[in-house]
Amino acid sequence: MRNWWLKTSCFLTGWNINILDSCTEVSRKQLKKYASAILILVIIWALTGYLFSQRYIGTPWWGSLIAALFFSIIIIQIERVVILTVGKNKFSTIFRIFLALIMAILGSTILDQIIFKKDIEKKMIEIVDRQVEEQLPKRLIIINSKLAELQHEIDSLDKRTLDLYNDISSRPTIKTISSSTVFLKIQQPDGSIKTVPQHTTSTNPIENPKNKEVTNNILHLEQLRKQKEEYTNKKLASEKLLRSELKSTQGFLEELSAIKEILSEKPIALIFYLILFSFLVCLELLVLSSKIGDTKSDYDLVVEHQLDRKIKMLSELKK
Repeated sequence: MRNWWLKTSCFLTGWNINILDSCTEVSRKQLKKYASAILILVIIWALTGYLFSQRYIGTPWWGSLIAALFFSIIIIQIERVVILTVGKNKFSTIFRIFLALIMAILGSTILDQIIFKKDIEKKMIEIVDRQVEEQLPKRLIIINSKLAELQHEIDSLDKRTLDLYNDISSRPTIKTISSSTVFLKIQQPDGSIKTVPQHTTSTNPIENPKNKEVTNNILHLEQLRKQKEEYTNKKLASEKLLRSELKSTQGFLEELSAIKEILSEKPIALIFYLILFSFLVCLELLVLSSKIGDTKSDYDLVVEHQLDRKIKMLSELKK
């Protein structure tokens, strides 16, 4: 079991177990310290990757596990860069501190969005309300324009129909005059036949023809009112539809805006964020601080000695 743990620690840190076998217990303790620090980071970032993938990418459980593994591999490789650096490297130290700050910001932001889930959901309701208030009038421009057009047409047709009703009430029937000409053959005294036209005129009452126009207007009005009702229903459903669209498209950036508002409005949330951020920064710098602060172990001295011997050998070959 002990040998297995040493091999695992060597895998995490990148140390050579063959060199470690010839070293003292001091090197083994340093190895365990490095491995413990890396394991802490791996656990935190694996959890962060799993939750981030599940919540914002929408992956199934196995996809989230792959994301957790991906995050873990990245962390191990980053820490190996620090641990396997031979000697002192100021640039590497500065770069690792800068990277630690970035990773702490990302980690604390992602974890805060998980921790403040309920608060974010409440804040997202407020944000959606503001978005609806801003975007809904733009969506209703076309619908309102069509409703106004239909209402104007309905009012005009109503007025025309009312005028027709008044006219029909005063004249339910109208008189039509028809005339006809009949040619009569009349025998003249001298025995000749003369054709004489005879004109007749008749007056007949008929139904006011405007009744037909009224019937057509009523049918047209029914169609217009039906269209108006459809557009009114669309208008009423627009807000609900817009809310549904906004809620369905909520992602990482929207929730990031929500948590920004929460941090600016609630000092206690900001304090918690800063504590979590500081905690992650300390964890990120745990390996680096151990690397810089500790005295060199015999493992480090062996590696540096091998490097010095190789440099001398190459220098002699050049002569």
